[in-house]
Amino acid sequence: MPNRSFSYSRLQAFKHCPAQYRFRYIDHLTPTGRSIESFLGICQHQVLQWLYGERYFGHEVLFDQVLERYRAIWSDGWDQGIRIARTTWSTDDYYQLGLRSLAGFYRQYAPFEEPVAGTEESLTFDLSDDGQYPMRAIMDRLDHHGGGHWSIHDYKTGRRVLTPVQAQRDLQMKVYYQALLASREQVEQVDVVWHFLRHGLEVRLNRVGWNSKRIIGMLRKRIDQIREAEKRPETLDPHESVLCNWCYYWDHCLAKKGQAHPAREAG
Repeated sequence: MPNRSFSYSRLQAFKHCPAQYRFRYIDHLTPTGRSIESFLGICQHQVLQWLYGERYFGHEVLFDQVLERYRAIWSDGWDQGIRIARTTWSTDDYYQLGLRSLAGFYRQYAPFEEPVAGTEESLTFDLSDDGQYPMRAIMDRLDHHGGGHWSIHDYKTGRRVLTPVQAQRDLQMKVYYQALLASREQVEQVDVVWHFLRHGLEVRLNRVGWNSKRIIGMLRKRIDQIREAEKRPETLDPHESVLCNWCYYWDHCLAKKGQAHPAREAG
């Protein structure tokens, strides 16, 4: 039986490609590789988690230490399954991109005195009173400013930057927002902040007033649609798009099986 807990990433997997959803969440197949973009994002997130952990214990963090931590995490996490889909980029291009992104973040936010309540904060909650719609959310960072004032922070490592209109509609942050409401007793004000590390940009919405009932209704509707589709897993067909170049279930996909994957081994 598939894991019954839902998350934003699980909902998005079904939306982008039902076949990939089946391979990952129903059949529990192991992908044949992973993208270097995904690996880079993991490295950057781990560095920032370490940085704020050090600051929580009162340790000063110099940029040379951040650099050394990044190098170690990259080296220790590297494996032969990492692939590059962008033909004009090298492994070092991605490494240097991560380094520049972290340098920009360091310059912008040092000495890192934000009132951090948790990093990689994992929250579980339910969209109903009877436990039928379990959800989980892992926030990159959660700050508590006191008096029920919270800010949710999300680190983005890709090229895309949200416009203010897109930020207002962002489902991922709404999942986090609902998780916060469900797991903390005093929530008076919530700010949501996206950090677009590649660009050194911050997009912030203060005092979001999202409708909790509407969020719950929307998420429950999506979960119901997925559960109905799961009853007939053979009908979960591929949805071909440019994202296929970053998918590593080609050996199982009816639309791609037998074709050579365009990504090359990262060296």
